[in-house]
Amino acid sequence: MPAIMLDEDLASKVATVAKQLKISNQAVISQAITAYMEKIKQHQPLLSFAGILEESEADNLLETIQQSLVNKNIEFDL
Repeated sequence: MPAIMLDEDLASKVATVAKQLKISNQAVISQAITAYMEKIKQHQPLLSFAGILEESEADNLLETIQQSLVNKNIEFDL
């Protein structure tokens, strides 16, 4: 497997996390990638629409989802 080049800023951040967790730099990167892959799997149902919708339809769908999250009416029984 070819080596991955990291810029100085990212390499420094990885080293800082590795030092704090007392693990190797490679373990930090490996665990971060694994966690990211798990996060992607959680969003898989929405990704099933990928390629089916036209770009404008996809934009409208995402806008509708975002608006429904922002505009939720919350009623309190006080």
